[in-house]
Amino acid sequence: MKPDALTAQLLATGPFERASAPFRLLEITGPDAGDFLQRLCTQDVLGLKEGQVKPAAFLDNKGKVLATCLVFRIAERFFLETQKEQEEQLAALLERYHFTEKLTIARASVGRPREVVGAASKVPEQDNKAELRGVVVVRFARRGVACMRTYGGTVFVGGDADEGKRKPLTRELGECLRMGAGLVRVGLETEPSTLALEADLEDHCSTTKGCYTGQEIVARINTYGHVNRRLCLLHLPEGPMITTPVALHELDDQTPVGRVMHAMPLPDYARRVGLGYLPKDFQKLGTKLALPDGVGVTVVGFAPAKS
Repeated sequence: MKPDALTAQLLATGPFERASAPFRLLEITGPDAGDFLQRLCTQDVLGLKEGQVKPAAFLDNKGKVLATCLVFRIAERFFLETQKEQEEQLAALLERYHFTEKLTIARASVGRPREVVGAASKVPEQDNKAELRGVVVVRFARRGVACMRTYGGTVFVGGDADEGKRKPLTRELGECLRMGAGLVRVGLETEPSTLALEADLEDHCSTTKGCYTGQEIVARINTYGHVNRRLCLLHLPEGPMITTPVALHELDDQTPVGRVMHAMPLPDYARRVGLGYLPKDFQKLGTKLALPDGVGVTVVGFAPAKS
């Protein structure tokens, strides 16, 4: 799926780089590691080829989002890369379900990741199987936004010849590109009641693997139903960051129809980029809404996957 116009414009000015990205690695090792993750994780972990990176989630038994991550394996070691603020919760969740399985759950001792983000053609091609002297590489792309994070070592694996051409990846720019890719931050852009398929996590959830926690709800929605709201990419005029839910109103009669969960100012472009949830009738690209104070909001991305 192509990025929205602003995300494409941002990508065209990259690639961007930061020395310490807000991500962490958990490592699960042992003879039962694969089967253990397969029972809990929404992704088909046992079907992963070595080095293949896929998005995944962990749900409760009602299909609500507890954590998201990228999952991959190197040899017989499985890795979960998650956003920094999710690390403790995800580690605790894994330990809670770890009983007699022969495995170890640990924070990977590979240091903080150096990251390059940009259009796929501008991010170094790198085999995710690379593990050179303790270096772990994670490369992933979604909605046209590609990233490569290198954990461990002092040398950035892949593309060092282009290092001088990369621009700084600021916090604001990194957040706007992440939101443009539709990758939610759990707890900020989701709530305890948020279902996986409300949060644009279809590609996180395998439709072919065996049972996992929350699968019944995901399968029922995919087969028979629909969700009442969906994650949407929003543009707002200049203003302060939004970090708590704010109502979105229909323009004609000011009826609340949804909520913006998070919005980040992008000063150079005189706007804010945000994520929020809207019902079907208001998900169409170009839909105009308003905050309670009358500030206009436009839906610019993430048309519903299923009506």
